[in-house]
Amino acid sequence: MNIVEGEIFPVLRRDYVTVATDLPSLFALYAADALRDLHFLRPHQHSPWHSFSVQLAALALHRGGLDDIPDDPETWRQLLRGLTVKWPNDEPWRLVVADVTKPAFMQPPVPEGIADPHKTPTATPDDLDVLVTAKNHGVKQGLVSEATPAAWAAALVLLQTTGGFLGAGNYGVARMNGGFATRPFTGLVPKGGIGAHWRRDVEVMLRRRDWFFERIAFAEEDGAALLWCLPWDGERSLQLHELDPWFIEVCRRIRLYRDGDGAETAKSVGSKAARISAKALLGNVGDPWIPLNLDKGSAAYNRAPTYRAVSEVLFDRDKWLRPLLLEWHDGIDAIPMWARFDVTVRGQGTTEGQHLREVPIDSKQRRAFLFDSTKRDEMAKLAQQMIEDAGTLQNRVLKAPLLTLIQAGDAEVDFGDRTATQWVKQWLDAADRQVDDAFFAQLFTRAETESFETWGRFLREVADKTFAAAERTVPIAGARRLKALAVAEQKLGALFWKSFNGYFPEPITETVDVE
Repeated sequence: MNIVEGEIFPVLRRDYVTVATDLPSLFALYAADALRDLHFLRPHQHSPWHSFSVQLAALALHRGGLDDIPDDPETWRQLLRGLTVKWPNDEPWRLVVADVTKPAFMQPPVPEGIADPHKTPTATPDDLDVLVTAKNHGVKQGLVSEATPAAWAAALVLLQTTGGFLGAGNYGVARMNGGFATRPFTGLVPKGGIGAHWRRDVEVMLRRRDWFFERIAFAEEDGAALLWCLPWDGERSLQLHELDPWFIEVCRRIRLYRDGDGAETAKSVGSKAARISAKALLGNVGDPWIPLNLDKGSAAYNRAPTYRAVSEVLFDRDKWLRPLLLEWHDGIDAIPMWARFDVTVRGQGTTEGQHLREVPIDSKQRRAFLFDSTKRDEMAKLAQQMIEDAGTLQNRVLKAPLLTLIQAGDAEVDFGDRTATQWVKQWLDAADRQVDDAFFAQLFTRAETESFETWGRFLREVADKTFAAAERTVPIAGARRLKALAVAEQKLGALFWKSFNGYFPEPITETVDVE
């Protein structure tokens, strides 16, 4: 199946009509912001596909000598084929190519003179997934028994551009901080559909190609771009100075085959080295979606997007270098925008969930908080103070009363009681989740009003709700229950007032709802 000619991608247009498109037609719909949904993608595949399609479109436009983004399929078809002129039969755009010495879509060719080494079978596209699910829990595997070409294409893009280390011979991509890390996707998202987001990112990349050469000493203007077109023997790694800064990588040796019934199956083989030699750079290879931690040698971002992590990236200029697509670009960007963090967290042999966070930038004042250097520094200090407050709420305000409740009002709190501490942890985590949900709304309110009282009342409401939840569930012997409640409640009030009295002009008489 040829993806630049075959209508294999089912999509929902903004007029609620479902159509099947080829890749050029899909790009045309992107350009016109005429897409509502991409039916062929699973939730965790959307950002990797977005990144792939933005890079591919930017490469095609740049090497085709165009500055404007076309919205007609035929122009896109010519531009995409312009990237692969060495293959007039479109092998790099076909899902199955019988001759393994030629490339296939996201499948590097075997060097001539070497027998086909691909042996390890993969029956379904979702078995290529980067998710690691223990005992088939969370996201089921092997469900796509009647695999479509679009499902195979999406699975190949996901694996080849975000795959991590998965045992001997299975190396990960260069765009992440280590083999057990993740490739995060951050950036500003404009008002409109998914096409508006795509178009904005393509325009920024075209306008700011200089950014990549400023950041990446290895970049080559005419370097290799579509790495699935290059022969790979599994032993030689590509050097970064051989590559275009917008290179689209492949991290695994894999091929699709068509069986006697016409169905596609995949086979793979390991490699003795990573496809790109970049381990020492810790993911700092000029990815326009990845923040860099300056405190850790400019290592790529590798965390769940909690309020602590996101506030650091957005505001702390001393610690984090924001990527190109998370910066404001005059002439392209306009209010409202959203700062989006989409991260599938991976560990050693685990997947710890897909996390999506969006911070609204819906006023000139909020834009200044994020992009004016002076105000951004002020916001960094304010956010850090609020993060410290959240830690104080858990460890100095809530922990002792909750332990008192569990220990039935004993005069001395036993902080070494492991069983009680484990019980308490679930409520402390629940309190932190409440802070997480409301943090940025509270932060912007604090900055806009220059008052801490709303924040203080929010913290009190979190404390009260958390204590009430614990009170309803903790097992306390009936004879000691009233004493335990009385002592714990007294400690809660005293500790809260001791920690946060400066946030209130007068003693607390009421609380506000956190919802």
